Amino acid sequence: MKFLLLFNLLIGGFQSRAFAQKLVSSDRFLLKIVDRAISFQDISFQLRNLKALNCIYSDALVVTYFERSFISELDSFVKNFPLTDDEIIKYMHSHSEVLKKLRYFFKMLRYTEDQNKKVTNELSQLIREGARENNCQKKILHKDSLKTNFKNLIEMELYLRSRYESQMKGNKRNFDVIRPSIDLFVDSLDKQLVHEYFW
Repeated sequence: MKFLLLFNLLIGGFQSRAFAQKLVSSDRFLLKIVDRAISFQDISFQLRNLKALNCIYSDALVVTYFERSFISELDSFVKNFPLTDDEIIKYMHSHSEVLKKLRYFFKMLRYTEDQNKKVTNELSQLIREGARENNCQKKILHKDSLKTNFKNLIEMELYLRSRYESQMKGNKRNFDVIRPSIDLFVDSLDKQLVHEYFW
């Protein structure tokens, strides 16, 4: 009986240790905007979201503004991200342009979250249908709605459309007409919202 009890404790202890090892994941904060820290995982989620947005809406203003090349740059940044502190610091310094775009992106995301451009149930359903029809990333979907961080990206898209799309109507949807205005908006946000990199 004592042997059986000891055996169960050993097996139980081993299983709980193995279970704990599976649950443990590491994340690293790379950037702080105002009072919100942005982690590597946040960046990975938004990369997934940008890919999905690009797949669902080929004319998404967010993707057009940051350019499709930003998605591939970010993909490479995430895939090659090192593990040790010393390597991470060097890596971040060598990818300052990607980090600058990320800073702009997360500042826009932060700003547009407060602008009450809420994603309606009808829009959620249209996005879900678009994701299915275009065979896009299903990880943005949550039960009968959308993942919260993807909704935040859609709120940014809605904000840009409400503020700038009317300027493109007479110009055959030429994005270059509105790019300078968005540049000014982003520059203003960059000055207003303080940031800090975690080198």
